[in-house]
Amino acid sequence: MDEFDRLLYVGSAQLPPELAKLEPPCPWKKPVGLICWGLALITITINGFGLNLILPAVGAVLLWLGLGALRRENGAFRFACGCAGLYAALRLAVVLLQATPLDGRLEELVGGEWNTTTGAVPVYNVLWTVALQLTLILVVGGLWQGLKGVFRRAGQKPRTTAAGGVVIVETLLLPMALIGLEGWLLVGPLLILWICLLVGLRKVSRSLDQAGYVLKAVPSRMSGRVVLAVWLALHLLAVGVLPLIFARLPDGEHTPEYGSDVGDSPLRGELLELGFPEDILGGLDDNELARFEGAYGLKKEGYHDPAGPHTDGMPSVITVEVPVRDERYGFRCVYLAHLRWNPGEASGGYMEGIQVAQDIQGVTVHTTRVEGVLKWRDSAGTAYTMPLDFRFEADGAGRPCCYTDFALPEEVDGPTEAFLFWEAAPSLPETVSLYNYTVTIAHKRSSWQYPYALPSDILAAGFYSAPSWQWRMYQWGSEGQLAPEGLYNPRKY
Repeated sequence: MDEFDRLLYVGSAQLPPELAKLEPPCPWKKPVGLICWGLALITITINGFGLNLILPAVGAVLLWLGLGALRRENGAFRFACGCAGLYAALRLAVVLLQATPLDGRLEELVGGEWNTTTGAVPVYNVLWTVALQLTLILVVGGLWQGLKGVFRRAGQKPRTTAAGGVVIVETLLLPMALIGLEGWLLVGPLLILWICLLVGLRKVSRSLDQAGYVLKAVPSRMSGRVVLAVWLALHLLAVGVLPLIFARLPDGEHTPEYGSDVGDSPLRGELLELGFPEDILGGLDDNELARFEGAYGLKKEGYHDPAGPHTDGMPSVITVEVPVRDERYGFRCVYLAHLRWNPGEASGGYMEGIQVAQDIQGVTVHTTRVEGVLKWRDSAGTAYTMPLDFRFEADGAGRPCCYTDFALPEEVDGPTEAFLFWEAAPSLPETVSLYNYTVTIAHKRSSWQYPYALPSDILAAGFYSAPSWQWRMYQWGSEGQLAPEGLYNPRKY
């Protein structure tokens, strides 16, 4: 040891304790750590308590912040940083769209279904999945190439196996999502491999710090915590405020009825003799009454609760089955479902929906699309009618059903009534067939709901799919019969 080294050795013992404990600078530790945490929060999703929205939002920001600190090193890092910003923006766009009815309209505009091993999904959702995952693949690809460039500039052999592995795994996740692969036997090993790769990527920062490669300082106008807080605030506003704006369906086109289209035709008397409820019959105009021309039987089921109103927003239901003569089929059955909301019962509610499953058992039968109309009177006594537009759509079990969405009128004087009509004609008119159907009603109880969903979406998903604090549902099922004249017995089923 020469004299200079001896003096340094003696002087080091006299340094202050806080300087003696100083560690060498690690400029790569923080940005690479942010990138690893960002990828982890984006890929590993947890459902419940809103974590499926919060964690990816936080992960997208951390990924962008980590790459932002590296963007002056080379072009690949700048490319990855730009893609990370695009990925975060796409994530926010998904959150915004799902809080509004625009998401459903875009899905209808795109149309089509993509078949996976777990069932069919809308092509619209598939396009979003592809766009997000491809952008993420570009992000990790830019990260991989950027790390290669840094190692070369440091005069070292690139140690980027982990980064390349992350690119491969993220690429494999795309076809797995498109195929619909699920289950721990398939996803579990890949998840373990992915976690090991992230740990390896984290160790890359140590190699660069030990190589003495100094990062170029990137001035920041805003701290990372402020950026994260602002980004989360945007998500919270989208999730918390936008659903309140679109909580209620707009009023449909309704027409005032100043005159009376109710005549005293002989058919009314015939139906009354068959047992048609007089109060419901009085609400039918002559065009609606003509559906029952040639009636030779009648079966009435259901209930009206005169004590109402029902605080749960559910209407009372009466169903009427009327077989009538038909030249083409020999006979057909005309069905009427009458729904009645008493005054103050869900009046001016947020959303209402009706599902009619016309053939539960799959009998060989021809059915028509459900047609409906809503009728009420305002405080001035003016009668109004509003058509209910039904559409065909399969439910979660694959059964074809008819759906409609609407809002009850806010200003009413007396009950609000819905009249639903459809017909069923048998393929074998000489036999008697059991014919089952259901009428399910959904009432939105809460002003807030995320993601945005129409009552028909809730009904199609299943009776128990929605939380009771948001939706109230009621289902009326009936067993009817398709029987020719002389064989029809309303007490048989």
